[in-house]
Amino acid sequence: MPKAPVSVTLEEDNLLWLRARVTGSKRRSLSEAIDDVVTAARLGGHPAHIRSVVGTVDISASDPGLDEADDYLSSIFHASVSRPFLVRETPPPYGPKKRTKRRG
Repeated sequence: MPKAPVSVTLEEDNLLWLRARVTGSKRRSLSEAIDDVVTAARLGGHPAHIRSVVGTVDISASDPGLDEADDYLSSIFHASVSRPFLVRETPPPYGPKKRTKRRG
């Protein structure tokens, strides 16, 4: 199964625990340790917990075979790309604006 990059923010204690799991096992990276923890939780968690994505996507009753899905996605993509957006050659300076003194 392909993997996707994500950004994760953890409390320091949890990060320390994960790093210890990496150094104390055959894992090669922190990402692999996180993936193992999530997989174990997903496959072996409490039976009341959700383990599947079945039922989380609503399919239009007017197009149950998704025959028009490609056309719909293309239309919303082109609508998004056709919107104007601001492009700057150089970024604005960071920090408060400098005031210029007016001469009388």
